[in-house]
Amino acid sequence: MSERKEYLGELARNWRVLLAASLGMAVGLSMFSYITSIFAPFLIKDFGWTRSTFALIGFTMLATLPTMPIAGRLTDRYGAKRMATLGVLLLPAVICLFAFLKGDFRYYFACSAGVLVVGCLTSPVTYTRLVVEKFENARGLALTIVMSAPALTGIIAPPFITGYIAEHGWRSGYMVLAGIVLVGGLIAVALIPKGSGAAPVRAKAVAGAPKERHFREVLGSPVFWAIFAGVLLTTIHTPLHGSQFVLLIKEQGFDAMAAARMLQVYSLGTLIGRITCGLALDAFPSRIVATVSMVLPAFGLALLAGPVDTAWAVAMAVFLVGVTVGAEGDLLSFLVGRFFRIEVFGTALGLCYCALYIASISGVLLNSRLLAAYDTFTPFLWITSVLVLFGSLLFLRLPKEAAVPKGGGS
Repeated sequence: MSERKEYLGELARNWRVLLAASLGMAVGLSMFSYITSIFAPFLIKDFGWTRSTFALIGFTMLATLPTMPIAGRLTDRYGAKRMATLGVLLLPAVICLFAFLKGDFRYYFACSAGVLVVGCLTSPVTYTRLVVEKFENARGLALTIVMSAPALTGIIAPPFITGYIAEHGWRSGYMVLAGIVLVGGLIAVALIPKGSGAAPVRAKAVAGAPKERHFREVLGSPVFWAIFAGVLLTTIHTPLHGSQFVLLIKEQGFDAMAAARMLQVYSLGTLIGRITCGLALDAFPSRIVATVSMVLPAFGLALLAGPVDTAWAVAMAVFLVGVTVGAEGDLLSFLVGRFFRIEVFGTALGLCYCALYIASISGVLLNSRLLAAYDTFTPFLWITSVLVLFGSLLFLRLPKEAAVPKGGGS
């Protein structure tokens, strides 16, 4: 009973941190995965862009490969609150630039890349640092709450923004979006308690003393490479639950309405995966939770690749994939916070997120080549199933909990 009281008490004591981080994430970079597509039909109609041209916007994620680790390092050096404030001020300014689009896709591509670059300062590398700093017993549940916030925006904002664009135009829509991001972000920053997310106190340099090298510390850690490789291999299937999802389900012999129902099953899986993983991380060894959470798509992908195309089999497959997609956001921040010092949390998390982006790009290229060669998703499904199985086992190489001091450390 006392343990449960302390568990809930930690949430009560740090409610402002939890609210600040959740609101910051709700109007930060992660929100854009739910918002960007709202503007697409209006832009394509006005400027006559082809869907194949618009699909190239996916390559803007390359901009995050250098900038996410840099944002993490800046957060470690100058503090989460300061970097979040900078991001909150810069991100709306970049969003406003979309309103001046004249039809040049290169301009749109550059603005989209700019959102990702400055948006890194309003991403998990800044806001989850606040959670890891303040939470120990209820860290998994706290991360679940914070990482679920963008999905809430994805439920509330699209109908409002779509209706506003239909009445006032997409240029005004971008201005309203910028205003939402600015106001919500400033409130989030104001909610951060004094001292939370502050820059670490650095002692004055002493002659002959070794300099701090955060990137070297992270990249020289076997724990980092186990997490990085594990995430890379277990998320390489991500293109399938993006633009390819409906095509994949239709290949299983289902119509568009059935595909929509399967998308609901997938969404349910992400919700259950996020909540279950967060609670499990507070109760069980993280290496075991990580392995179990990330291995599930191996079975789901194999089911989709196999000869059984019944509704229950496909539903089970997409559900298993959804569970892992829901779990991965909480899991990554938790593992970094568990196995690395808080002083290098942002640096390590930024580098780990690169694995997600590399996996996504690699998955797109691999899937494209295999579709061109075989005109079916089956080879990609089998290959990624094997990669997920192997990658999930890498999490077993993480140190046992008893070997890691509280507060992290590699």
